[in-house]
Amino acid sequence: MKRFCFLVVFTFCYVFSIVASETSVNGIYYNFDKTNFTAKVTYKGAEDDWMYDYTGEEQYVGILNVPETVVYEGDTYTVIGFDDDALIGSKLLEILVIPATVTEFGTGVFTLCNSLHTIYIDEGNSTFFMYDKVMYKRNPLSLFFVPRAVSGSIEVYSGITTIPSSAFQSCNITEVIIPESVTTIKDGAFNNCIWLDNVVMGNRVSSIERDAFSSCSSLQEIEFPASLQTIGNSAFSSCECLSKITLNNGLKTIGSYAFSHCSLLSSVTLPSSLTLIDDKAFYFCESLKKVNNNSNLDIQIGAETHGYVAYYATEVITGTVSGVSFTENFSTPIFSMKNGEIHFEHVKKSHVSIFTIDGKLIFSRKVDEDSFSLPLSVGQYIVRIDSKGYNVMITK
Repeated sequence: MKRFCFLVVFTFCYVFSIVASETSVNGIYYNFDKTNFTAKVTYKGAEDDWMYDYTGEEQYVGILNVPETVVYEGDTYTVIGFDDDALIGSKLLEILVIPATVTEFGTGVFTLCNSLHTIYIDEGNSTFFMYDKVMYKRNPLSLFFVPRAVSGSIEVYSGITTIPSSAFQSCNITEVIIPESVTTIKDGAFNNCIWLDNVVMGNRVSSIERDAFSSCSSLQEIEFPASLQTIGNSAFSSCECLSKITLNNGLKTIGSYAFSHCSLLSSVTLPSSLTLIDDKAFYFCESLKKVNNNSNLDIQIGAETHGYVAYYATEVITGTVSGVSFTENFSTPIFSMKNGEIHFEHVKKSHVSIFTIDGKLIFSRKVDEDSFSLPLSVGQYIVRIDSKGYNVMITK
């Protein structure tokens, strides 16, 4: 019984936030300020009609062309804005035309306008403008609204510093080009954009927040800029087609569940700057078999630690070393460089392979002796001993 009462009170409060009117002119409902002779587009309904149960077919449909002025009872009113929830539930509204006089938008104006794909704004409007299908505010410059049925490629306006929370959520876009000015992609910004398959990210993005690209099921590959420091919780979770990611050197933290359920992700390279992979960041990434670890994190095959990054792995290549020798925590096997040779110890019955950095195999065999040496020139190599790998840079 207590739960039922709570739900009723919540719904009642939400409904009464809607400003409604029974007064329409040419099919558009307005609230009129008879003192200042201004008008705002509003929701259809009577002030005492608290149910507001009109269907989408009864709301604004097709094209809504808002005029600069409207005549009512012999007086002329300037249309200056939209009330809270003015277009709520207009599921069949497709095109909105906004005049130069409109400078105010209440909250929730576009709620459930799921078919809205195009907005036209008069070039003389001093507050709002359109760029590549997206609505922006002039002062301060910010992304204001993305029509939910927008599709195709979108280029975000240069000068924008933040992609707001849920800005493109569930849109039908296939590509987004993020300019150099953007530093932050807020939570849920591109959540559930199921057709998004290409993201071009500017070189100043430092933070990708929670759920920013989660459930973008068509996204196959993403390259992060050198500026990126933080990938938030669930930022790319359930990107089912994501097979390749390039984690930049400079990245410090990967949040919990950040890449969870990316079922096609097959390999990942962890940069030397990385200090934290949070809980289950790579949970249920069942194809993630290869981990190149350049960080100081202790990554072990089959371990649940460090976000499950190597839980499904069959190969971990770890450590980038500049110098004449390399050992891993003094554990066996041990290899080192002496007089132009790479020297191995405690490798009896192990399979040792050496590759150039571009993947060319230059040595491979199962070792019968406990130790042996092999000439090796200056350069970068991948050394594999059984299933474990080492990324080695020989500089002298």
